[in-house]
Amino acid sequence: MTSKKQVVSDIEYSLGLKTTLETYQEIAATRMQRIRNSVISSRNFLLGINTIFQQVKSSYLPASVLSRRRWQAGKAPKTFLKTNGRTLFIFISANTGLYGGIIKRTFDVFVRELKKQNRDVTDVAIIGRLGVKLFQEEFPKKPLSFFELSDNKIDHEVIKKIIPYLIQYENVIVFYEQFQSIITTLPIATSISGDRLPWEKSKFGEIKYNFEPSLEKVMAFFEKEIFASIFEQVVYESLLAKFSSRMVALEDATENIQDNLKRAILQKDRIKHQEQNKKQNERLSSMSLWG
Repeated sequence: MTSKKQVVSDIEYSLGLKTTLETYQEIAATRMQRIRNSVISSRNFLLGINTIFQQVKSSYLPASVLSRRRWQAGKAPKTFLKTNGRTLFIFISANTGLYGGIIKRTFDVFVRELKKQNRDVTDVAIIGRLGVKLFQEEFPKKPLSFFELSDNKIDHEVIKKIIPYLIQYENVIVFYEQFQSIITTLPIATSISGDRLPWEKSKFGEIKYNFEPSLEKVMAFFEKEIFASIFEQVVYESLLAKFSSRMVALEDATENIQDNLKRAILQKDRIKHQEQNKKQNERLSSMSLWG
């Protein structure tokens, strides 16, 4: 039987844990509100820019052979960026827990699509220590590149250091969780290199564009500047989704603690009544002896 001392200790622990969880929940809510409006307002704009990026690249690829020939002949500047011809899959995870199931859920989508790719031309980059742990459990021998970003804020200096690594790849696909509402987030895959996703069908027909000042310069601008903006938006999206998921996870944990606290208080009252009954019985037994 649980002792009164043990029950009191459990109540004190639950009260302390409840206060801690509520504090973390309030912090997550504050951080989520701070970035929510800016992320949502810029989402459609960046999605539109990404679509234009894909259209520009689809126009650029058929002309790229001619552009290279002109450059080699000294007739045009080489303004397009040189890539390694490989594909990079990026998984944005987290460094710590308390995010519910979103990290594992997004990782499962990431793994499913990664297994469909040609391993000889596909590389992997992980953002967040939890993602590294999951990946190494799934692929013990597969190499990866690791980048660490804060779970609590956007570090622009770190992002600037990541971009040169990403931009060397022909195709860059990012897997992350996207905020839908406070209680709903969805795993998303986004190409930030101006390519359609490998499992998508063509979105564009035979559309011809005129580019000013030139196709090569427009393409170089997109690959250098827009690429970085789209990637930064994706990181913000992931951060918002994690704050939202943490709020929900902490709310569930707080409710569980509250239920445990109620049970512990009832048990304490029950033990108190049992002690009172025992004392009453002892008094009655003592009175009967003297009678």
